[in-house]
Amino acid sequence: MKANIRDAILETAQRMIRRYGIQKTNLDDVARAAKVAKATIYNYFGSKEQVYAEALDREIGLLTARITAAMDAAPSPLEKLKVFLRESLAMVREETLLFTGEHDPSYRFLSRIATARERLFSVQVRILRGILEQGAREGVFSAPDVAKATRIVGYVVRGFSTSAPPSGEATARDADPGVEAAALYQILCNGLTVRQRKA
Repeated sequence: MKANIRDAILETAQRMIRRYGIQKTNLDDVARAAKVAKATIYNYFGSKEQVYAEALDREIGLLTARITAAMDAAPSPLEKLKVFLRESLAMVREETLLFTGEHDPSYRFLSRIATARERLFSVQVRILRGILEQGAREGVFSAPDVAKATRIVGYVVRGFSTSAPPSGEATARDADPGVEAAALYQILCNGLTVRQRKA
């Protein structure tokens, strides 16, 4: 029962923070929407900051589970890579606490968001490394240094979460994640150069 109350509070807080922002979301509104007393929120979490921190942690768990579940259905390392890229780029475009929270005008929570993004990135790198190691074992990927390949691909994926594109260009959030993921997949698997045909 206690876990259900805690989850209901966090789910409600996530939904409200996404919709109204962290500054405009207060615990009175969260309590009313979650159908609990405000004192119950303080009993479970102690502060608005702790509710937010745990909501970020919960979101990391949900995003990780989503990537993992989608990859479990993929039969090969190539398909797993395709799914990983698509899901990783898709979550940047979604209204999540991790990728919309930088618009907090008070900047009070930016360090929490940065720390949570680092934790998510670590999880993504671990998942990506598993894909590349499996592909290297099966002879699908040519990656003599899997750790280096993981870091490089990981940082490319991470770059899509930046909100400051070069002037005149659309943000990564404005692009179709499926199209972007497919293009990145093609570059990773086929390279950029035209292969010379043997005469």
